[in-house]
Parts: sequence; C-alpha cells; structure tokens
Amino acid sequence: MAWSKLVDMELDDEDKMDLAVPQISSQPDYPWGLRICLCEKELEKLKLPVPEVGDYLDMRSFGRVTSVSTEQRDGKDCCRVEIQIEQIAVEDENTEDMR
Repeated sequence: MAWSKLVDMELDDEDKMDLAVPQISSQPDYPWGLRICLCEKELEKLKLPVPEVGDYLDMRSFGRVTSVSTEQRDGKDCCRVEIQIEQIAVEDENTEDMR
C-alpha cells in the first residue's frame, strides 16, 4: 500500500498568536503535542543508534531531533531523545479495503 501524502504541521502566524502559552520572544513553530521522547529502551527496541540534534527520522511522519541527552546512571548508559514531528501521513485503517 502506498503511503498517503505528508502534511506539514507547522503553525501559521495566527495560530502561534492563539497559543495558550506565555508570550515569549519566539513562539514554537509546531504544536507542543507533536513532540515525542524516546529513551534508551525504545531506541534499543527500534535498533536505532542515538541520533544527533537536527537529524530527520522517517516514521510515517518526519520528525526533527530537537534534543539528545545522555548520562550514566547506576553504571548504565541512559539517554533521552526528543523529536518534533513536523510532517505526518495518516491513513484510516478502518476504511481500508480488506482483500
């Protein structure tokens, strides 16, 4: 099955002004709810090496890595990767033709 078209989720200027967040020098370009975090267990499960900030990851969406933090905790490597989803392709699996 072909993927549906990717849609850019960037907020326009009017949407940025309507955000219910304190006015700061710059408003976020994308809605806060489109940010996900992956820690070492998720990265290991996905067989994904720790990416660099600014990398794009393809997940039936495109997300830009916005933060990477690594540390040692109890002798184990721990990390946290934050990804801002910027473009999404969505399909309704309930309406898919079941052949």
